[in-house]
Amino acid sequence: MPARNASPPAASSDDHDSPWKEALELYFSEAMALLAPDLHTIIDWLVPVEFLDKELQAVLRASAPAQGRRHADKLVRVRLLGGTDDALLLVHVEVQGHLSSPQALQVFGWRMLEYSVLFRQRERRRGKTLLPPQVYSLGILINQPPRSGDMPPTGTLTYRNDFLTQETRFTFPIVELESWRSRWDELDALAPTNPFAVVIMAQLQATGHPDKATRLAPLLDLTRRLYGYGYTRDRIGALLRLVESMVRLPTALESDYLLAARQLEQEHEMSYVTIAERHGMAKGRTEGRTEGEANLLLRLIQRRFGPVDEATTQRIRSADSAHLETWSLNFVDAATLDDVFRD
Repeated sequence: MPARNASPPAASSDDHDSPWKEALELYFSEAMALLAPDLHTIIDWLVPVEFLDKELQAVLRASAPAQGRRHADKLVRVRLLGGTDDALLLVHVEVQGHLSSPQALQVFGWRMLEYSVLFRQRERRRGKTLLPPQVYSLGILINQPPRSGDMPPTGTLTYRNDFLTQETRFTFPIVELESWRSRWDELDALAPTNPFAVVIMAQLQATGHPDKATRLAPLLDLTRRLYGYGYTRDRIGALLRLVESMVRLPTALESDYLLAARQLEQEHEMSYVTIAERHGMAKGRTEGRTEGEANLLLRLIQRRFGPVDEATTQRIRSADSAHLETWSLNFVDAATLDDVFRD
């Protein structure tokens, strides 16, 4: 059973954005079965879903979200049962910030409404139709504190705006991960057939143990459970990578975890790439990918704007992947070199 908090956990330096994005893409159907079962039942899962990452980034840039906000988003095109109609599904994971006041909830509601309108407007223009496709907006709140009288009813959030005779109402479903903490046994029972239950369990352990020094036992418990769920070798490897990313340990405890994990592998007569080896390979892949992204951006800039000075070259070559992605998106409609490097 994960740690139970009387108050929301303090913010940590964990990077939940990346593992959530990866988890949603790996186990999208399973995620919807757990988090949005009413939606899951009307999607034709025989038709492959389409992740619209480029379209998502274009719209998010247009909305100009507040700096510093951390979230993981997925925009997905799905086929609905009983026809040929497509629908857009926006899954928004709110990673940072506690929506503990009516104003914070209204801001969150407005942002979800804005995204929905922008997506529908973009699709209507592209399809040259009178009406846009349906957009299902789902908010997932990771660190939502205990409810008070000002909190919305469980399951939905409504953005409201009234001005004279004008009324705006936008109601969308929300999932508060903390509501699953009391349902740990249910998640454990679902995990053998739904790997996304493991993702939720990992997130609950991470938020329930914001002090990384206390995470060794919870991480080992999840690792032990993974071996017992009857997953294939490849699935255990993918889930272990996500679990270790979410329930991140301090460096001082990694050797202890490695020793215990190797013992578990021997008990189950299975061999997997260990946490240290995975970190090394991931670092190598990231460094190689980042170098390629930097070289490509430099070539594009030189083709459009001509030769660049040494300072600009070094700025690009020393940038991390997140900055390179932002600058590459800026380059698409940049009129000057300064436009490329805008935040």
